Amino acid sequence: MAEEGTKVTIRMGLEEIQKMEDFMADNDIGNRSDFIREAISSYIADQKVKAAGGSEGGIFVHLTDEQLGILKGIEMDGTCSISAEEFARKCITDVIVPAEIQQEVIMRAVRASQMAKNLK
Repeated sequence: MAEEGTKVTIRMGLEEIQKMEDFMADNDIGNRSDFIREAISSYIADQKVKAAGGSEGGIFVHLTDEQLGILKGIEMDGTCSISAEEFARKCITDVIVPAEIQQEVIMRAVRASQMAKNLK
């Protein structure tokens, strides 16, 4: 069933079309129109993030539908009191900065605070 809407025609080179079709095949995207609509939506969302002060140097991580489902399930069932996005960010941070290092930083801050208090 065809969607109603305005028809837009674009010109693309053979290499661009091949890249698009390869991507569509690898990601089970049904047709070119679906692909182009999603590409436009993603581009606009990305530009809004940048306009709102989002990090240009950030990292985009692609998760599978199953992985996203797990994160959303954790968020929805109350397992975690933070959003799925914050949960994923925390998991990555915990790996990059292990708990031992975090504790060491906290202890140094406590000692510095105590020393500053004693100097008064």
